[in-house]
Amino acid sequence: MYRDCFTRRVFGLCLLLVVVTACSRNAVVPQRMLEARYAHAAVEDGKRIFILAGSNDSGFLSDVEVYDPVTGQLEQWKDKLIPRRYFSAVWDGKESIYILGGVSMSGAGAGLETRVEVLNTKTGDVTFAANLPMPTRSNTAVLANGRIFVFGGSLIMRTHLVPTATVAVYDLSKQQWLRAEDMPMAKDTRAVVKDDWIYLVGGYDHKRALRSFERFNPTTNEWQMLPDLPIALSAHSVTVKQNKLLVFGDYEQMASTYSYDFNKAQWQKLDLGYEASRHNAAVTLGQQVYVFGGTTGQSGPFLDYIQKFRL
Repeated sequence: MYRDCFTRRVFGLCLLLVVVTACSRNAVVPQRMLEARYAHAAVEDGKRIFILAGSNDSGFLSDVEVYDPVTGQLEQWKDKLIPRRYFSAVWDGKESIYILGGVSMSGAGAGLETRVEVLNTKTGDVTFAANLPMPTRSNTAVLANGRIFVFGGSLIMRTHLVPTATVAVYDLSKQQWLRAEDMPMAKDTRAVVKDDWIYLVGGYDHKRALRSFERFNPTTNEWQMLPDLPIALSAHSVTVKQNKLLVFGDYEQMASTYSYDFNKAQWQKLDLGYEASRHNAAVTLGQQVYVFGGTTGQSGPFLDYIQKFRL
């Protein structure tokens, strides 16, 4: 099904788009992480949430904060990871988190990171998978059909960041990288999985924030275009709770909070009492939605909030 090069195919899908405003239900006063951070990742394994690396005013971070939502306790695993930010991370459904791409810091300075770290959620040990074939900054990744799909992000060309439409696929059983159909456009973006589809929400093409909304079928390797978002969004986070896709933040309009109803094919503007930020990380675990950290400017302030919402 997957090979090194595909012909781009784009399919249209006509869905109803309605933007309305909803009332706040139960925003919770933020708890705090052990470290403020932005451009990090957060991944749940069904029991705990792992908050990975990122950056703050001290520089690139290499730790993992392990959050137990039942007790509210945080455990810090120090110096576990390559110091990196603007990356993605995916739980494999067993006991491993794959950490992909981004910008890392070494003795030679900052650069795009090729190495794929594999964090064992039980032991805290870190090993390495096959290198990412195309290292990218601000990519997005999800697990579907036993494969990790890594969408887009930015490359460095002649000292400039340029977006890519590439979709890299890591087959967990074969432990090898393949390539799927390119995205309809090159961009940094955010992805979630719902039923048999992967949904991509907004993003940035290094010219402007985007209203693009599309979905990808990982079985047939086909794209379908959906009606545009209500507003352009970039530097945001996304998660799914039951039948809703939830979006938190934006580079410019940091208080932006929207939901998409998969059944009704409708967007809804939300008022949740959300503390505005960009480059945060959102996760759903059980009945709660969590938003971790973020920043409100290029030089901060950097946030240590754990925001909780029961929708």
